[in-house]
Amino acid sequence: MVDEEDSMRGSKRNETQNTVALPKKKTRRSNKNAAAPVSELPNHILSDILSRLPLKSIFRCKRVCKAWRNVILEPYFAELHLSRSPLSLIFYRNGNSNNNNDDNYSSSSSSSHFEIFQLHDPPISGYRIARMKFGTEIYFPHMDIQVVASCNGLVLLSNHPSKDLVIVCNPLRAQRFILPKPQRLAVPYSIIGFGFGHNPATGQYKVLRYICTYTPPISLEFDIYTLGIDDEWRSLQYTAKPPTIYGTTLVFLNGALHWIDNEKARTIFYFDIEKEQFGSFPLPSHIGDHYTDLAVVDNQLYIHSRYSYGGLQVWAMKDYGDFGSWTLELDIEASITRGIDPIRKPLKMLRDGSLLMICSSFCPRKQVIKITLAPNVQIEKITLVSYNPQTRVLTKFKHRGILLWGASVADVPCLFSPMGFEMAILKS
Repeated sequence: MVDEEDSMRGSKRNETQNTVALPKKKTRRSNKNAAAPVSELPNHILSDILSRLPLKSIFRCKRVCKAWRNVILEPYFAELHLSRSPLSLIFYRNGNSNNNNDDNYSSSSSSSHFEIFQLHDPPISGYRIARMKFGTEIYFPHMDIQVVASCNGLVLLSNHPSKDLVIVCNPLRAQRFILPKPQRLAVPYSIIGFGFGHNPATGQYKVLRYICTYTPPISLEFDIYTLGIDDEWRSLQYTAKPPTIYGTTLVFLNGALHWIDNEKARTIFYFDIEKEQFGSFPLPSHIGDHYTDLAVVDNQLYIHSRYSYGGLQVWAMKDYGDFGSWTLELDIEASITRGIDPIRKPLKMLRDGSLLMICSSFCPRKQVIKITLAPNVQIEKITLVSYNPQTRVLTKFKHRGILLWGASVADVPCLFSPMGFEMAILKS
């Protein structure tokens, strides 16, 4: 009897174990709630996910598989990423023969390359800047090649000081186009500068180059080049009294390039990219006669005025073309800016209402970085600061030990190249 009961218990135990070991059937409900593999996601959802990643992570994702690479190379993804990307500082490093292994030195690679620093809103602990390097075949030995302008992610390079070599490139796609040599060359006591703009109606990109001569008689001459259209530079006639240009770069906004006249008239001049016509409008009278320059912040025209005693005022034209819409954004007292390098230009508004700005100073290159340049070359050392008008606190950000130096432009890098630029490359 005991044996029969034991055998019955054993058979039930075996039956239970066998039942548990059998896989459960998937019900319709479990299928409905199951997560789909990433490989089965539609392209538009995958694009939405990947486009939110930092630029460095996106380039890593391109190497994951062919499907992801194809998604990232689509124009739709590039436009989506562009709309979500933060402003960046873009530098160009000409190749050099010194292979410096110190990571603080941006020219640790002997090959020419671009460096991009994405300017995300900084956390309380400091600015976490990630350096990204993008190789390029642009290398001209014994030339000081600098970033001089940018537009929609395309970067304009030129040699210093003659500026007769002009190159347009897309750092993210390693594409470049060398423009024909301009007929007008540098003369003594002259300044050469550039503007780079885009005509949204036609999609054309145009480079404006000027030579401003300060010895009597004062002259201002302009040449223009349309990417993918022109075979050589075209001369522009400027019949009015030539204004002097303060600085060497023109700022682009609303289809026009802008600069400030440095004479007593205190006038903002502009060049319409589509119509190729010049115009002007007066500076607000209450801004005064101190050092004044232009910038574009969050699609608004900004004037930043530095006083001789160290103070700073920043004005914004809230409604472009409405001269009554100039608004004082910041008024920083000299006591607040004491101890930091001069503030050069505003970059962007942060979420807490602070204005992010560039500070820089020039010093001998041997004090900053070991690179192969002429001994008398001055290097621009850069720091980032923000000022909150509510708390009246000026914050200097750390860069994780990365040294920011040299000429730069503030723009959003682009993963695709416009048609005009592609056509210029094909024609070359």
